[in-house]
Amino acid sequence: MLADPHSFFSADATSMNDSMDSVKQELEAFKSIRSAFMKWTLYLLPWFILATIVFIIFNYPVNSGTVMYITGLLTASMSLFTFRILMQKIPRTFKTIWDRKVVVECESVSSDTEQDSIGPDEFENRKDRDRLEMGYLEFIQNLENLMNSPFQFLSGILFSLFVLTWEYSSKAEFIIAFIIGIVAWKMIITAIYVWKMGEDFCLEPQLGHADKCGGLSPLGDLCLWNALIVTIPAVYLGSWIIIGIITEPQTQYFLQSEEYSALFSKLLFVPVFFAMVAFFLPLWSTHKLMLRWKEKKQSQLDHLEQYIDTLECKILEEAHSMDKNECETIFRERELMDHVYKQNKMIPVWPFNIKIIFKLLLSQSIPFFGIISQALNFIRKLP
Repeated sequence: MLADPHSFFSADATSMNDSMDSVKQELEAFKSIRSAFMKWTLYLLPWFILATIVFIIFNYPVNSGTVMYITGLLTASMSLFTFRILMQKIPRTFKTIWDRKVVVECESVSSDTEQDSIGPDEFENRKDRDRLEMGYLEFIQNLENLMNSPFQFLSGILFSLFVLTWEYSSKAEFIIAFIIGIVAWKMIITAIYVWKMGEDFCLEPQLGHADKCGGLSPLGDLCLWNALIVTIPAVYLGSWIIIGIITEPQTQYFLQSEEYSALFSKLLFVPVFFAMVAFFLPLWSTHKLMLRWKEKKQSQLDHLEQYIDTLECKILEEAHSMDKNECETIFRERELMDHVYKQNKMIPVWPFNIKIIFKLLLSQSIPFFGIISQALNFIRKLP
């Protein structure tokens, strides 16, 4: 019995904590794809493509042309599986960011509230939090509505019309192009709303958070999966360029690669460029917020460093006149302050850590190698 595809395009209810919080309830009910037809199509299509690959392997002779076609189908299937993961991660990402309480009331709002305050601080703080919650709730609702906007079908139609420019095309290619257009729409909306996080809200990263980027790594991870969708075609193009380098001349795989290397070299720049844009550009607004946050925290660290220096000087100048207990107290305090300083001196300014950036660079290794190899070939051919 087939699993309900709805579970692949909505938040995992079992992973959400029971809460009356309206934001969490909204994210539990979040649907990146509302249309039942589209859910089933995007759920079954990658499996259908894999089944087609198996059929070709067992019914057609395996030669270089067949292998190129099969790997192209495999690329499409892997991109769709990656897209499914992206759709699952959207509500989980925004829930995690909310639960970590890195989305805070802006200082300007807080100061206005304090000036007009006529009630207890606790009441005013709750009112600010309610206002923030309503803003975040509206943000999530707008994201879901825009992802399911009728414009997604217009995007699909535009991609389908692009197939008309091909010399040869089939009905299946029109359908695939239509689905790619819808996928592209949802990827773009995801990127826009990650960017809007840093524009519409004030973020307060957490020093010393385990993810090494202030608790904001879910945003970086979401952009990584968005970039991986277009990276997979780049891996396909780069791999066939590399095949022409590592295979013996005049073999069928060498000739197949040689035939398409000029075209693939030009096309390769497109997914590599969009992968970099899909990863870095949405995070830029959060990066700017983190730079301002770093300035504030750096000032605190500078004061801490001065205090450590004061303790050092006191130990040095008064060690002969202090008793043992006083000396040990000051020394322990100095060690504690030094530990705090060393733990927090590397203030993150991007919402991703080494693990995320390593995955991005690893995914781009084959495309980059393909680009470099073509550049070297071009240089060799120069007079």
